[in-house]
Amino acid sequence: MSRSLERAVRFTGPGGAIMNMVLFLGVVGVVGYTLSPWSPNPNELLVTSFQANPWLNGLILFVLFIGIIYNFRQAMVIEPAIRWVSGFRNSVDPSRTRLPRPPTLIGAMSRILLDADERGGRLSASSSRAILDSIGTRIDEGREFGRYAGNLLVFLGLLGTFWGLLQTVTEVSGVIAALGADTGSDSASAVSQLINRLNAPLAGMNTAFSSSLFGLGGSLVLGFLDIQAGQAQNRFYSDLEDWLSGITDNSTIITGDGKSVSLDGGDMLASLHAAIKELNAGNAQNTRALQKEIRDLGHMLLEGEQPEKRR
Repeated sequence: MSRSLERAVRFTGPGGAIMNMVLFLGVVGVVGYTLSPWSPNPNELLVTSFQANPWLNGLILFVLFIGIIYNFRQAMVIEPAIRWVSGFRNSVDPSRTRLPRPPTLIGAMSRILLDADERGGRLSASSSRAILDSIGTRIDEGREFGRYAGNLLVFLGLLGTFWGLLQTVTEVSGVIAALGADTGSDSASAVSQLINRLNAPLAGMNTAFSSSLFGLGGSLVLGFLDIQAGQAQNRFYSDLEDWLSGITDNSTIITGDGKSVSLDGGDMLASLHAAIKELNAGNAQNTRALQKEIRDLGHMLLEGEQPEKRR
């Protein structure tokens, strides 16, 4: 049954996840095109927002670009691993010399599989567990940078927000101080000067809102791409777990001295029966020892009370 399970497992490639990522970026591109000056209904919103603080917004777009490339790489990194596993399963060469070089993701798994293949092609339960732990750890480590990029975009957006608010507060203080100094001018002139001087504080608000727009929007994009890349890697992990369960010899146990011992069904039952018998014997011995301790304690208490009664 395990052999049939091993043959029935089909590894799912990252094509579906990559297609979802491309479609999502296409939708984002359409929205950006609609809000651009090049759309049929020209809109200056994005251009004006970017020019509010081109250095900070440019840094946000650069981090977004790096995060997009990294998430695509994370989705595609499982494709070489699937090709190697398929080559290993379909190879008829006993020496396995024609297999491609294994990718880093399954480097430890390839060595364990090739060593097991030389010993007969079956894995022990501990080896299968070591393979899954190794690949799970490498997948988690690989996704950390993608999550960091998403969090970095949120941080840059908040940084721009506080930067713009600080700039606004500073400029408003300057405008109020200037009004106090111009007490000799008439009211119409004072209102006109106030309106002209409020342009600088409003520039700070542009910085605050534009950086928040680009930062939070970029984090939304990277979050979706990270989910798709993670689903592609999790499907590979699940398929690998199913395949390994078909080539794992669960009747192999590791003894106390680290040696691998194979047991058939009868031996396993006999071993389990012996372990239960040994456990019962140990419990009976402990119970007898405890009863003896209680009797000794009772004798000590009685011997201690009798001299007091004689007095």
